[in-house]
Amino acid sequence: MSFYDQGRAYLHKGQFRKAAEYFSLSIKRKIEVTNSYFHRGLCQYQMKQYTDAIQDFDKALADQPENIDFLFYKAMSLYNRYNPTQANEIFDQILAIKPDHFVVIHQKAFIQMNMKNYHKAIELYNEALTFKEDYDSCYHNRAFCYDQLKEYDKAIADYTKVIELNPHFLSYYNRANTYVLLEKYDEALKDFEESLKINPNYFLTHYGKGVLLESKGLINEAIQSYQYALMINPQFDLAEKKLAYYAQLAQENESTSKED
Repeated sequence: MSFYDQGRAYLHKGQFRKAAEYFSLSIKRKIEVTNSYFHRGLCQYQMKQYTDAIQDFDKALADQPENIDFLFYKAMSLYNRYNPTQANEIFDQILAIKPDHFVVIHQKAFIQMNMKNYHKAIELYNEALTFKEDYDSCYHNRAFCYDQLKEYDKAIADYTKVIELNPHFLSYYNRANTYVLLEKYDEALKDFEESLKINPNYFLTHYGKGVLLESKGLINEAIQSYQYALMINPQFDLAEKKLAYYAQLAQENESTSKED
């Protein structure tokens, strides 16, 4: 087995540092040089060493300047190194080669969403969905954009589509929060509970459920939800403040009862 093949084997196992060592040996021995640079770049990308990754992707691109995979991961490295403008330029290069690359269109939309250009992001998510209509991440992120634009019914529709395609605790959690904004509290409570069935360890879901139960006057159940949230995340000050408030209230009620 060549150094390159051994590097690929370690890469597939997720042993990125070991894989990078073998790709370096492969480059030194002039074996699969271009692909070794690319795959060593992938290792560095996975280890969040984005500057080193970009250098390796550039070396691979010097030999194959229109290789879509090389361009894509260079763009992603630039994005993760907080260079969204440069990343976007490379995504445009890819789309000039392959206009139906829906993952790239999605990433362009994601950049716009993070820049709070929600209308533009929605346009791009719509475009990506014309090429892959079951792209659940597009629906989820488009729903977030609709939430920010206060188009809550559209957000609900998109979260529902995600749940139909690929049920995820965050989709239920986000749809629950949107139902709260629409004052559809029973639907919201059901979604918080569905979210917790999938992931019972997400403290924000417990907290959101607690707030909803509190608004319905179900204080003991709300306190239990806040306790779960704080147990999962002991630094979660919002839950801590809620519990401190009700502990103080119970103490005051007990003092009043003794006086009577």
